Amino acid sequence: MKRWILLLSLALLAASPAAGASGSLPDLPPLPQNRLLDQALQHAKHGGPVKPAPLYRSGFVVKASDGYKVGVSTYGSALYLSVWRGGKMQRTTTNYLARGVARPERLQATFGKFGAVSMRFRQARGQEPTKRCRFGRLFLKQRGLFVGSLRFRGEDGYVSVRLHRAKGAIVRVGKRCHVRRRSSLFDPAELEALFAKPEAAMLTLSRDGVDSTALLAIQAKKSTFITLHEESRGKLAIVRIAIARKPGKLSFNESLTSGRLTAPHPFHGTGRYRAFADGSNTWSGNLSVNFPGFPRFPLTGPSFETLVEVPF
Repeated sequence: MKRWILLLSLALLAASPAAGASGSLPDLPPLPQNRLLDQALQHAKHGGPVKPAPLYRSGFVVKASDGYKVGVSTYGSALYLSVWRGGKMQRTTTNYLARGVARPERLQATFGKFGAVSMRFRQARGQEPTKRCRFGRLFLKQRGLFVGSLRFRGEDGYVSVRLHRAKGAIVRVGKRCHVRRRSSLFDPAELEALFAKPEAAMLTLSRDGVDSTALLAIQAKKSTFITLHEESRGKLAIVRIAIARKPGKLSFNESLTSGRLTAPHPFHGTGRYRAFADGSNTWSGNLSVNFPGFPRFPLTGPSFETLVEVPF
């Protein structure tokens, strides 16, 4: 497997909530902690780069219509509002990232025309922080209630939330500790599948200014299809992610001049690859993906640069 497939696999799989530390923290939204999302924050044109602060996370999660969950949390000195649906094998997420007040006890930011949040944390009376040793560090989790105001309406009203109270938590990182048992988040089968030799793999990329789209498809014993789209809207960065770990079909002819991709839900349609003698190639078809807030997002076209690989 070539280096670019391995590196992008690790980077994008880190965006999966199942792979993050928030997997066992239902009071907080999935943690978007990876290099690509750091770049998206920089694209938001708020100033210098924003690095996630490792000392705490603060936020809450609420249920919305059509099976969506909406969460607000700190991300370094910024806030992100995450809307997602699905589970471990298939998930779609849209993250809206903006600068604001990102303190453990205070969350405040404006998400452009979509809405704003201004909430403060009230610790639950008589409840001591829970302690858990993970990754060699002690995590202190304080549950409580966020009060204030959250109003949010996504693109074309696909999700709408208005509230003044929400149960949430503050998670702080404490001193070092000894893990006595293996974390339930670690799945040896997933690690084996990631490093297993694929039957075929494809990476296609498109960039328009600071906006970009990436699609990674790995056809293997446990196939993986991941797409990520980043865009900047003035002071707001939007990062959309779709992940499917289900059977699909990625195949090429022996000369690698022709290929075809059909991915499982939430993907739709088919992508077609053609390579020519002059070294150029095309990526066409009606392949698309249903992002929260952007259904049938196109994943083919003349702006895409495509790399393919099959084992010898």
